[in-house]
Amino acid sequence: MTDDELSEAAKASLKNHAADPVVLAPYNPAWAEQFRGISDQLFDACGDKLVAVHHIGSTGVPGLAAKPLIDLMPALRHHDEGASLAPLLEPLGFVYFGAYGIEGRHFFRRKAEINVNVHMFETGHIEIERHLVFRNALRADEGLRAAYQNLKEELAERFPNDVDSYAKSKSDFIEKNLRDLGAPERPSGPDR
Repeated sequence: MTDDELSEAAKASLKNHAADPVVLAPYNPAWAEQFRGISDQLFDACGDKLVAVHHIGSTGVPGLAAKPLIDLMPALRHHDEGASLAPLLEPLGFVYFGAYGIEGRHFFRRKAEINVNVHMFETGHIEIERHLVFRNALRADEGLRAAYQNLKEELAERFPNDVDSYAKSKSDFIEKNLRDLGAPERPSGPDR
């Protein structure tokens, strides 16, 4: 999906996203409950097209500070069904962005009282494994979690009003740790 093909809602959301402040909040146990509620909404809306929904990102790691934004990763039965879910998720406030830079992804965002990113991949996609390897390592390794926390705090200070630079600046740390953990490497290319 090109920028020209994005809905007006998606274009407006992208424009506003660039100016999002980077504010980290201490870990909040309510994030797990919020994830469960949103996950239930996704299952209710999408039915048997979803196999599972995973809580990824920093809000899915107890003890880790995070931008208060719930990242979910639904696993689709079939990739080609992802775009057809947009009309089902729109009444819940989700805006569809297509792959949004990662091949094989269907990306949705909701800006509301609880902000949500949905990174939807077909079951077995390499990105599911990569996200879960990193999340599980952060949950299990206090030293890794502390190092990531320190990096996030430093980057939040350096890029307080540039969420894209904040996110991109975490990439080297994440990729190095994924390699160290034996996770599969993301294929290179224009769509990644």
